[in-house]
Amino acid sequence: MNILEKLQTIDRRILYLLIAAVIAIPLLQRPSRHPRIVFSEVKNAYTTLSKVPKNKIVIISCVWGPGTRAENEPQTKAIIKHLLMEDTRFVMLSWDQLGSQLTYEDAVEIGKQLGKRYGKDWVHLGYNPGPMYAIIRGLGKSFTGVFKVDRFGKKLKDIPATKNVRDYRDIGAVVEITPSGTVSSWIAYFNQPYNVPLVFCPTAVMSAEAYPYLDSGQLDGMLNGVIGAAQYETLIGMENERTYAAAAAWALSCAHIFIIVLIVLGNLGYALSRRSAPQRGGGRTG
Repeated sequence: MNILEKLQTIDRRILYLLIAAVIAIPLLQRPSRHPRIVFSEVKNAYTTLSKVPKNKIVIISCVWGPGTRAENEPQTKAIIKHLLMEDTRFVMLSWDQLGSQLTYEDAVEIGKQLGKRYGKDWVHLGYNPGPMYAIIRGLGKSFTGVFKVDRFGKKLKDIPATKNVRDYRDIGAVVEITPSGTVSSWIAYFNQPYNVPLVFCPTAVMSAEAYPYLDSGQLDGMLNGVIGAAQYETLIGMENERTYAAAAAWALSCAHIFIIVLIVLGNLGYALSRRSAPQRGGGRTG
């Protein structure tokens, strides 16, 4: 029995251990190299947010919680860092109770790194239970009519970053970071009626359904899962930094390549074993 034939009978537990090692090594070593190829939808997201006028704010809508933190948090951090680097004010709102604290901590961490202050450069509105469509619809007509205080109970009209925000005319873009199909609510009730740019940051499994919106122009850009976050980090000058997004991108790529190699070797061994097997049965007579 040659090595290719032996691959067909290898213990599946060994394969599980090998795939675990392939995924774990990049995550533990945290390679600094980021993707050099950046998808067009990621470039469009970067361009859209870079063009937001300085007298307008960006709304970052976060639907994610601990369950999808591995994919949505790198997207959130990349967007926050880009906006703070551009001196573009933003307002965060969370539709997940646990995610509200996580997104606030992310913004605090990055704000400290860049010397930005809460209230002046950014504001967090805390957790909002919804209903989402009603709140989104109301934002366009009256921002302070829907949101009156921040997560600490301070009036928005007394906070420098939000005191002049009245309605859709003061909002330069919306970023929706989510593991579900909530982007349609923004498209229907805010971005299409008021022609405000919309950037979508879904988990990878949800990204396929967004491409029709991209093709139609209803979305202005997209970060496709953690791969999109790593590509976005490349655009904002983090290509040589050791980040979780870059490590996860390496881990996913290595795992996919490893599985493809196993499939090819397994099928090759199967084909060779059938070719070398003795033929059974006699020829037809008569």
